[in-house]
Amino acid sequence: MSEGSAVGPGRVTLIPERRGRQGAPPMTSANSRTASQTAFAGRLSRNLIPRHACFLLLMVATVAWFWRPLATVVSLSLQYGRYAHYSHIVLIPLISLYLLYLNRRAIFATVEYTPWPGVFLITIGVAWSWLISALAPEQHDYLSPAMFSMVTACWGAFLLCYGIQAFRKASFGLLLLLFMVPIPPFLLQAIIGFLQRASTEATGLLFGLLDVPVFRQGFVFVLPGITIEVTEACSGIRSGLALLITSLVAGHLFLGSTWTKLTLVLAIVPLTIVKNAVRIVVLSLLASYVHPSFITDSVLHRNGGIPLFFVSLGALVAIVWLLRRFEARLGYRG
Repeated sequence: MSEGSAVGPGRVTLIPERRGRQGAPPMTSANSRTASQTAFAGRLSRNLIPRHACFLLLMVATVAWFWRPLATVVSLSLQYGRYAHYSHIVLIPLISLYLLYLNRRAIFATVEYTPWPGVFLITIGVAWSWLISALAPEQHDYLSPAMFSMVTACWGAFLLCYGIQAFRKASFGLLLLLFMVPIPPFLLQAIIGFLQRASTEATGLLFGLLDVPVFRQGFVFVLPGITIEVTEACSGIRSGLALLITSLVAGHLFLGSTWTKLTLVLAIVPLTIVKNAVRIVVLSLLASYVHPSFITDSVLHRNGGIPLFFVSLGALVAIVWLLRRFEARLGYRG
């Protein structure tokens, strides 16, 4: 029986060849297996070309329809300052595409057109974006629901072209697109407020451990020769989001248990708080005992978070390693 495919109504499941041709001995050598796998991969690619073309056309149409909010979000993500927490958005589609490519054989092993669920999601996304564009009084109030509508339309396009089974296997990469949706203002303020308060408490604790003479009133610390305030800009929301996304991807790639993945994600909260507190304390001590410019106008103040972010990434790698060892000790196999 030669290599072929099982074809149902609108469904393609490729089956690799298992026996040699009639009258020929079974292929058992490494070279024969490699040739069979290569032929199977070629057949797989040829069968997927029309679906990829359909998906690409739908994505072009989606981008065209959502161009206004998409262009605004990309523009804001490239700015520094007030909208620094948007900076991860431009990288999310690239990460999602990489994850889909990494698992492409499993995802596209069984594909089928599912027009009704796909068209339903696309319609919901387009109709919702049209409605909120008419109702949203402020442009930035419109961005979050508009980008969520775009992500919904992208899910619908994938579902239409590749089917439910492929969608399930690609679910992590597709759900990661939710990070393209700007955090709604009310939720963003709550997160920033929590990080600001937690960072302030951690800063006070570090000052106490270092036996630094300091007077505290709310978010304000008075040190010898200088007064500092832990503002919302010190919350570390941008690096916190970057660490959160990194932890999710690392957990997906390197961990198998739901509990270890959840532990890795939860570790981001104290890691972000401690990183912020260390930065605030170091800058405060330099400003108090060396020169005030360290906290008013210095490269260390503007860019000091970058080296600390890489230190946090190192800590994240260490946590992943420990969790993998924990899984191995428990005999978990993903």
